[in-house]
Amino acid sequence: MRKQGIEPKVVTYNTLMQGMCQLGRVSTTFELRRKMLASRKFPNLVTYLILLVGLCKSGKLEEALKIFRAMQNSGLELNITSYTIVIDGLCKAEHIEDAKELFRELSVNVLKPNVCTVIIGFCKE
Repeated sequence: MRKQGIEPKVVTYNTLMQGMCQLGRVSTTFELRRKMLASRKFPNLVTYLILLVGLCKSGKLEEALKIFRAMQNSGLELNITSYTIVIDGLCKAEHIEDAKELFRELSVNVLKPNVCTVIIGFCKE
């Protein structure tokens, strides 16, 4: 694209990142994110959700939690999907107490858990 003078947009980066995550290439996803930032394109909520899914699926929960906390600290408005992805990852890795803590945080932040979040959150108990 760049060779033809076309600058990729955030949605282009997100699409590439999604594909890399589906292929299990999470490190490539972060390389794309660095390129995205270098070209003065800033990640949106979808970008972060893609990163969270990729990290959780690859078992990199500490990194996923760092990204999640960075999202919170950046002032980005988190939605129920943000929490559901991380709670699901924590439950699958049998980090039940951490999942419960995040579930409680979700309620405190005035986000109402949807049916999926509740089921995911309590299936492992």
